[in-house]
Amino acid sequence: MGEQGSASIWALLVTATAFTLLLGLVVDGGNVIDARLESSRAAAQAARFGADALSQPDLRSGRDQVDAARASAQANSYLAAAGLQGRTSVQGQTVTVTVVGRSPTQILGVIGIGSFPVRETSTARAITEQGAP
Repeated sequence: MGEQGSASIWALLVTATAFTLLLGLVVDGGNVIDARLESSRAAAQAARFGADALSQPDLRSGRDQVDAARASAQANSYLAAAGLQGRTSVQGQTVTVTVVGRSPTQILGVIGIGSFPVRETSTARAITEQGAP
């Protein structure tokens, strides 16, 4: 006679767990998408900002080259101002910025998922007279 309500309790627990997981996927999944969009936009803008760092001596001599140290510094300062962290690489006239971080969870932390990784990369080329239309 003591087992009459046990199926109802199990059904309630399974339903509550499924609802929590579903709610977590919707809320935390949406937050991850927002974090990825923000990181992607910041990486693109930082890469453009870095690609604008043309080497002054090369410009004077008639060559269009990106100053790698200045480009990295400008891109990294843009990321820092945006509150993000990342890596910058310069190859020729191309600046590549990768933003790395984590998107913390609000609901899925209940089941031990504290955050999701975020990694977005964007590349920009310097606008030079050689590349002009």
